[in-house]
Amino acid sequence: MDRMGSNWEAPEVVQIDPTTVESRGRPLTYFGGCDYFRLSWNGEVRSAIRRGLALHGPNVAASRATTGNHPLYAAFERDLARAFGFPAAILTSSGYLAPLVAVQGFRGAVDHVFLAATAHGCLRDAADLLGVPQTGFDSVDALRARLADLPTSGRPLVLTNGLSPLDGTMSPVRELLAVLPERGRLLVDDAHGVGTLGNRGRGTLEALGVRDPRVVLTGTFSKAFGCYGGFVLGSKAFRDVAVSNRLFQGNTPPPLPWVEGARTALSLIRERGGDWRRDLRERIQRVREVFPEGDPRRTASGPTFVLVPKEGRAQARMERRLRKEGLFPSWVRYAQGPADRFFRFALSSAHPWEAVDRLRGAVADCLADAL
Repeated sequence: MDRMGSNWEAPEVVQIDPTTVESRGRPLTYFGGCDYFRLSWNGEVRSAIRRGLALHGPNVAASRATTGNHPLYAAFERDLARAFGFPAAILTSSGYLAPLVAVQGFRGAVDHVFLAATAHGCLRDAADLLGVPQTGFDSVDALRARLADLPTSGRPLVLTNGLSPLDGTMSPVRELLAVLPERGRLLVDDAHGVGTLGNRGRGTLEALGVRDPRVVLTGTFSKAFGCYGGFVLGSKAFRDVAVSNRLFQGNTPPPLPWVEGARTALSLIRERGGDWRRDLRERIQRVREVFPEGDPRRTASGPTFVLVPKEGRAQARMERRLRKEGLFPSWVRYAQGPADRFFRFALSSAHPWEAVDRLRGAVADCLADAL
């Protein structure tokens, strides 16, 4: 059993505008979630969803392998492949499911899985589907050493996040590929990087200047896109294998209204994403500069960071400080987190500067308090 145990319930949160929630009857600025451009509140995205509901209804009610293969799915897959510079794309019903669909495209082509220590739970569940030996690694050097133990005929698959959902650091994708043999493959789940990183919003791979046919990329529409659903990007041959397996064939695809919304969000990010990424980057830098030199949170690229109180009283002091500043205390539990409970904050391009400065001041006070 993971450390979340059976008491998993989190406090209810009601968002009342793009950057505000109601908590205990009081409006508080919200630095939680993952809606990095607040596109879930965008009028064009919401109009597209309403239009899709009126045109298509809420659900195709069948898998794409039977009678649910609406032409909108293939059209959006072509859009995604072009937008991210991959030969082919696959839509999935959720971001969490995307790596599970993806690994089925590797069936028979890999014989050992190497799982990054910080890998998200979706990657861990995906690894289990393959039914091959698994080995963890916590650094590029550790992966190099473990790969050296494979026979020369070995066909390894490495699974890693792109951008961390917790501390905002990027995976060393280029270095991982450098130690991976040509017959190896790399699956990068970039749920938090797509949209937010790179000159065109293509994510961690673009930010690091990586283009390699050994890479398969998975992502979600529930973060920067403000919608719902997931996707897999790879070669056309890989796509053909992945969609022939039962996880894709037996799964009902994303509801068409959400595809309309995500398609609009993709178009908006391609047109206006440069300005949004600049606004987001400036806010990230403004808060991160309060962390001391040498702390990886100071130089990380992503919009998220965490604070882990050393004891219960420090947590209570932090919560009081945040509420005093009119900020929602994002005290969360997360299976792959640095502790059983911790504060997690996520900046967006839409946060007002005065709210960013209130968060910055609260974080600085907590660091001074030896949180």
